[in-house]
Amino acid sequence: MTLLRLWLLATAAILTALAIWAFAPVLLFAAAVALGLGAVSAGMIALARRIEARWQRRRPSDNAE
Repeated sequence: MTLLRLWLLATAAILTALAIWAFAPVLLFAAAVALGLGAVSAGMIALARRIEARWQRRRPSDNAE
């Protein structure tokens, strides 16, 4: 392997590590926001299903549709 090729690989590895180090906080924040929104959405869906089940138990005549 030539010295030029080693230099290219080392530079690419250093730049990749630097990019990951620089963008990691942003990516972690974006992942945390996505996880939080997913949890809120799952909670709202679960709540809606419980309300719907309770509503159907109260009015069985509406289920004929």
